Amino acid sequence: MVTSQQPVEVEVFGQRFALRSEKSAEEVRQIAAYVDRQLQQVMTEQARASLLRVAIIAALTIADRYHTATGHLDAPRSV
Repeated sequence: MVTSQQPVEVEVFGQRFALRSEKSAEEVRQIAAYVDRQLQQVMTEQARASLLRVAIIAALTIADRYHTATGHLDAPRSV
């Protein structure tokens, strides 16, 4: 999320962030809430997992849902 709008305050997994985006403040809040729900769900299912593991599993779940919805993922970039 990159742009020059006023920052939108959100909280994800107990951490506060001030995000700038070209999206509306409401869209930014919805996206943050979605990520928070995914993290909370993984934490509930994997109560003994480290925070890093919870974050990775949530990220993989989100990527899988994106792939299922769109039929593709962004191509890897070469360095």
